[in-house]
This record gives sequence, C-alpha cells and structure tokens, in this order.
Amino acid sequence: MAAVKLSGVGERGGPVGCGKVVSPSGWENTVNATVQTWYRCLSTSLLTGMLALCAGCSDSSDDYVSFDALPGNEETSIAEDAVTGMKIMSVKLPPGPGVPVAGPDETMQADFEPGTATDSGAENVAGEESVAGTVETAGAAPGSEDNSTGPQPGADSEAASDVAAAARNVRSEQSGLTGPADKPTIDQGAKAAAGESQRAIELLIPSKRFLKERGTEAMRVTYDDIDLLKILNMEPVPPDAQKYFPDWLEALDGSVVRIRGFMYPTFLATGLTEFAMARDNGICCFVRQPKIYDIISVSLDEGETTDYIANRPFDVEGVFRIDPESDDTSLTRLYRIERARVLQ
Repeated sequence: MAAVKLSGVGERGGPVGCGKVVSPSGWENTVNATVQTWYRCLSTSLLTGMLALCAGCSDSSDDYVSFDALPGNEETSIAEDAVTGMKIMSVKLPPGPGVPVAGPDETMQADFEPGTATDSGAENVAGEESVAGTVETAGAAPGSEDNSTGPQPGADSEAASDVAAAARNVRSEQSGLTGPADKPTIDQGAKAAAGESQRAIELLIPSKRFLKERGTEAMRVTYDDIDLLKILNMEPVPPDAQKYFPDWLEALDGSVVRIRGFMYPTFLATGLTEFAMARDNGICCFVRQPKIYDIISVSLDEGETTDYIANRPFDVEGVFRIDPESDDTSLTRLYRIERARVLQ
C-alpha cells in the first residue's frame, strides 16, 4: 500500500499541506542570522581579551626590587622615659641614598604615642591622647645656640613653669586657633579691662517658668535662661553677682535640670569623669572667649564616665548648683552641675 503524507509537521519542522514540504518562513531566517552574528562577536571579544591578558604576563622581574635591598630595615627599640613614663621609640637607620648616617651613639627619636607632649616638664599630659588638637609646648627656636657657661639660678624652675603653662594649651583643628585646655579663659568684659564703670544692673526678667522633661523630674533649661546680661543687664559680672539674682533663678539651685551644650576641649579621649560644658561651638574652637555664665563645670555621678564629644551638642542631666568662686577681683566660676550623666 502506498504511503500518503498528511497535513501536519514535515520532516524539517516546517508546516506541510497537500503532501508538500513547505520551506521555513522569512522571520525564522532573520532570527538564525542574528544569533549567528552575536555568537561571532562574543567569540571575537573573548579571543581579544585572552590575547591582551597573555601579553601582560610577560617577564617583569627587572621592575621589582627585593625588600631586603631597600634602605628601611632599620633597627628599632622601645623604652619608657623615667620622668614622664612615656614610651619612646628609637630608630637607627642604615646607610642609604638620601638618609643621613648617625654616629654610634646617635639615634633618631620619635613619639611612640601620637598626641602626647614630648617635654618632660609637661603636666598631666604624658601618656594621654590629645583629642582637641596639637599640643603647644615651649622650646628653643631652631638654630639658636646656648651661650651660657653654667647653670643660672632659677632657670630650671622658670623653664619648667613655662613648659607646663604652654602644655595646657591646645590648637583647635576646626578653627586653627590656640587656647587653654580643660578650663577656658573667661572674658570679664572690655569695660572692666578698661577700668570703666559697668552697666546699670536692673532686673529684666522678673519671673520665669520651666517645663519638665517627659518621664523625668528634670527641668529643661537653656543657656539663655542663665544669661546674666539678659536677666540683669549685667556686664561685666561682679564677684557679688549672686545677690542680684531673682527668686526664680535662685530656685534653680539644687534642682535637677537638663541642658544642652558642647564639651570644651580636654586632653583625655576616654574615661572622663568631669569636664567643662560650653554654650556654643565657637567657644570650643577658641573663636571667642566665654562669659562666666557660658561655662558650666560638670562632674559625673559615681560610676559614670564619658568619652570626649567633639563638635556636636549633647544633653547633660544633673543637679544644678549656683556656686560662685572668685579671686580678689573677678569670678572664676559661677555654675556647676553635679551627679550628672551624659545623654547622647
């Protein structure tokens, strides 16, 4: 019996009909051509990349130098200074191009701990990191010569005093200015310095109310609330300023308050138990000297410590105290906060 081709799919995958095989359509030819073109491009790209990789792996041993041949395998030793307790690293360099040769008893010394004062006369700064900026120390000018023939009476004590005073200064990294660390120099007013009479003291804010922070007994207080120029038109602030305080300001003494400010530069980076709190960041960068009411001495509660907080405001909560201290002519402290904790 003769075989009969029916309509359906032909041997080559094309549609059939009436016993005839139909060739593939035009769109199928286009797809096949596109796939073949992509395949050729991909093959060419891979081949080019492999050739470039092989070319880069040529011998380049002449461009490398053994580490042992470089001048830099210096001999180092670490010792502790007997006076300051600071670790000192001694570096003895071998001869090499551009490197001065040290004598048998000469070494190049470098601070092992960055941020510390290197003079043995510095007080309270040895072994601690300076977080405020560069420590300013007193010393002889480069190239100066000592022509003295022997020890001079009082020279050592005066030099030590000068170095100690200079070591209490830091340079602000933000403003580039130099100022005292831990405790700022208070601006007692230009009129007082010129010997002029102070402003007429008058009560400008006879009453004031404070709101408590939610969930605590602490009252929210700002530096404007304790600004004596705004409260009493007081400039400069005399040593007996407290006797002019209104009742609402006196009532703050012994109250739990929460106030926001900036941490004045310190020599310690961690483990602080007390610090000075400044009204604004300009004081911390030595842009201006603060008034006596712009600085609050803060002592943390027992067991509380904090790290140095640079260039950003934070809250302190504790017991507010009006506790003036003065020398013969002016106040050195007015406000402080005790049993405090830092809130960030």
